[in-house]
Amino acid sequence: MPAARKVVVMKAEQTKTKFYTIEQIAECVNASTRSVRRWIDQKLLIAHRLNGLVRISEADFTAFLAARRDD
Repeated sequence: MPAARKVVVMKAEQTKTKFYTIEQIAECVNASTRSVRRWIDQKLLIAHRLNGLVRISEADFTAFLAARRDD
């Protein structure tokens, strides 16, 4: 007899991903927008292009900060 599968149902507010602009990221870390763009170009910070706009997800921003905590 096959094992029962566990189905996880998530509420809509749990699945929403928050995205930030380059300007918001720069302001948050007290850096220039040019620095943020450089981090994106160097693949240090993952950016998503949505309808021609550059956005950084909250999860990617958190991972970026965690990776550089000791820098």
